[in-house]
Amino acid sequence: MSSQPATTPRAGARPAPLRLLDAVLSARGTRVDIAVVAAITALAAGLRFWHLGTVPLGLHGDEAWTGIDARRILHEGWIGVYVRSALGQPAGPLYVTALLFSFLPETTATARFSMALFGVATVPLAYLAFSSMFNRTVGAFSSLLLAVMMWHLHLSRTAFMVSAWPLTEVATIWLLWLALRRRRMWLFGAAGAVHGLGVYTYNADLLFLPVPFVAIAWSVFAEHGRARRLRLLSGAAVFAATALIVAAPLVDYAVRHWHTYQYHERIVSVTASQEWKDASILGKGGMVRRRADEWVRGIAVGGRPDLGDGLASDGHPLVDPLTLFLAAIGLGTVLWRWRRPESAVVVAVLVLLPWGALLTVEDGLFRRTLGLTPFIALLAALPLAWLWDGLWSIHDRWKPLFIAAVAGVVTLNGAWTVYQYFGPVQRTDTMRFVYPYQLDAASRFIAGLPLGTYVYFFSDRWRFDYETRRFLAPQATGEDRSKKFGATSPDDAYRIDTTGDVAFVFLGTYVDDVDKVREQHPGGTETEARRGDDVLFRAYVLTGR
Repeated sequence: MSSQPATTPRAGARPAPLRLLDAVLSARGTRVDIAVVAAITALAAGLRFWHLGTVPLGLHGDEAWTGIDARRILHEGWIGVYVRSALGQPAGPLYVTALLFSFLPETTATARFSMALFGVATVPLAYLAFSSMFNRTVGAFSSLLLAVMMWHLHLSRTAFMVSAWPLTEVATIWLLWLALRRRRMWLFGAAGAVHGLGVYTYNADLLFLPVPFVAIAWSVFAEHGRARRLRLLSGAAVFAATALIVAAPLVDYAVRHWHTYQYHERIVSVTASQEWKDASILGKGGMVRRRADEWVRGIAVGGRPDLGDGLASDGHPLVDPLTLFLAAIGLGTVLWRWRRPESAVVVAVLVLLPWGALLTVEDGLFRRTLGLTPFIALLAALPLAWLWDGLWSIHDRWKPLFIAAVAGVVTLNGAWTVYQYFGPVQRTDTMRFVYPYQLDAASRFIAGLPLGTYVYFFSDRWRFDYETRRFLAPQATGEDRSKKFGATSPDDAYRIDTTGDVAFVFLGTYVDDVDKVREQHPGGTETEARRGDDVLFRAYVLTGR
């Protein structure tokens, strides 16, 4: 890897043999860079594709919506640019899931794989973006840190569509930096097109919309010469126009269906809460500060379990301490060099994107700020790259030792994070609660029943029509019989109102009720599923009636 910027001075009048040598060395360096990025990408892919169907253990309801909507696309074709599922979200990534469903099984693993592809692709694109902004050493360390960051790793292993958001961010930055350097209008147009695609990935992408214009404004301010400024402004106009054209279908949808488009915001926005409306100016400030405290606590130390995605349980921060320490140093570097466009972009991201958490309520705050992850990796990479490049100038006797020490620390830190994620984090109460493995197991059992079997469903947490069951057992028919959802008296809970095969399925506090059903309807078959000492569900099936 080279620490030199991607743009290098002209060779000038150097003799032909030396120019040839320069070309050979440059090609060799390029091959090394490609090998490094390929290895980091392979690492990211392995971490994101391994055991996708079972880690996390159960299928989340929002993940199930991805599968349900993708299945709609297969059956109906175009379903628009925005869907009402999960309170309302852009539909862009769904078409990728639907494409995979067209030739792969419609399973949890496939749905998650479709979103993991976005997460994997973000890693090499982060290298391209940040090596263009800074240098190749920074790009390599950024992509490596992102590959093993628990925050990004976890959410790109789920079927949440949010994993597409960081991808469009770094792709936009990469193309825009190429455009700013080469001043090619088609590059400005390509960057604008990708930026426009971002609005189809996740609702919070709207916070990122101003960021590229910060880079353009800083570049215009720093440019010399009227002609060069005019060309840069022309490129900015091409960028903005292309982005608007690409985003136009979603803009049109938002205008024509404003009530539907705003529904998600009305539910999660702090400004829509009664507490906010009743609070004074100081009270509103206190609400934002408390939200910031819990968000920072979750990122830095854990202890803010998020029941939206399972992150930030006690002792399991989203970003490991070493990366945060390095990022703090990197932030100091960026602030010191604030006049540079790349520094302005990073500062703009850090100022704008946290509001996805600060201006919302309840859980999901880490999902709404996932777009920060590449830039946190970038900040941590800055001091690492400075240290790494400095090692090559020390005495040859000590150089291998220091290089091995730095590489070893980074490797061990990443390995520890990976171990924590696939081990202790998956066993936390938060993860076990958020990803409904009991309902997942029961739904797979229901899917395996003979077609036409009517299900009487007992659960004090999930309805029969919960999204997880609807995706995993789409052909099943049945009804709720629990006290919470079934609106039935205890005497009527176990009656059979249909002809043909029936199945009583019990979860949670109802698992022991199978004994009562057996007494009233003898002759059935009982099934129990366990995970260690945990009873996932019990079922009682009557056939041949």
